[in-house]
Amino acid sequence: MIRQHVVRGISAPVAVGLLLLLGCSGKGDIIPMNLTPKMQADATGAAQVVKPMAGPRVMVIPFEDGRADRTKVGSRSSMWGGETYFNVSSGSAGEETAQAFADYLKRKGWQAQYAKTAPVASEAGPDVVVSGKILELAVDARRGVFLTDIEARTKLVIQASNREDSSSLVRTDAHSGSHDNVLWFEPQDGESILSEVLEKNFERFVVSTKFEDRAIRFR
Repeated sequence: MIRQHVVRGISAPVAVGLLLLLGCSGKGDIIPMNLTPKMQADATGAAQVVKPMAGPRVMVIPFEDGRADRTKVGSRSSMWGGETYFNVSSGSAGEETAQAFADYLKRKGWQAQYAKTAPVASEAGPDVVVSGKILELAVDARRGVFLTDIEARTKLVIQASNREDSSSLVRTDAHSGSHDNVLWFEPQDGESILSEVLEKNFERFVVSTKFEDRAIRFR
């Protein structure tokens, strides 16, 4: 959703003060971001619980971070040259991306869970292990006069390995999105659009695959 704000009736001294307040930002400051959206609630305020559907047991493990700069996931710049950097809350974009993917799959009814390490192959283990690689993951906020434009970009390689026959499938997707003319920028604005764009990659993987016995195949 694009949010547009109009400012009227601001006197010159107040406008100058707002420009100084909104345009300044400390150089090199770090703001943590959470890539996993909060659980959706029903009309009563309780968290929605999705009943798992029939299908393979899926385990998602941390993605490899293939970006040149793995220390941040974007930045916010002001008109006056100040810049604030964003990083993920846990410090690991690969772990948070995998956690976000596992949560997304569970919301879609998959029997999915997240694990920090790959499981040992066994009958009691998962039917499918999902891994991947981050090629791009960033959100940038650029402030103009009163308004901020936010843009997010993602590119992921997602791989699913089937235990049943040792087969695997790989898909690469890239998505971007933007919110323009945001008056009061908050870190949650960056989290929101980055999560939305990230989930577009997850969605493309889900709609392009199907369950076949205890395995995942391309449609």
